[in-house]
Amino acid sequence: MTLLEEKEIRIESAELGAEHVLKRLGIVRDTISQREAYAQFGEAMVRSWVNRQLITPTKVGERNSKVSYSYSELRLLKKLTGNRKLR
Repeated sequence: MTLLEEKEIRIESAELGAEHVLKRLGIVRDTISQREAYAQFGEAMVRSWVNRQLITPTKVGERNSKVSYSYSELRLLKKLTGNRKLR
């Protein structure tokens, strides 16, 4: 592992820790609607991740309820896919 890779890992860890604290305090929301997820990450990618059970959609209520996803999980999957650590 190079020094640059180690630096990037530490920065990512710090960002994830800060994000986790902000979510726990209720300062930022972690959910994103399915429509927003499709627009931001691509419908094909989100569906692929759901089919592969890498992320689970949540629904509050029944039938016509809005489907949402964890924004932080989507970002992580996109980053792993971009780094080719996840295929």
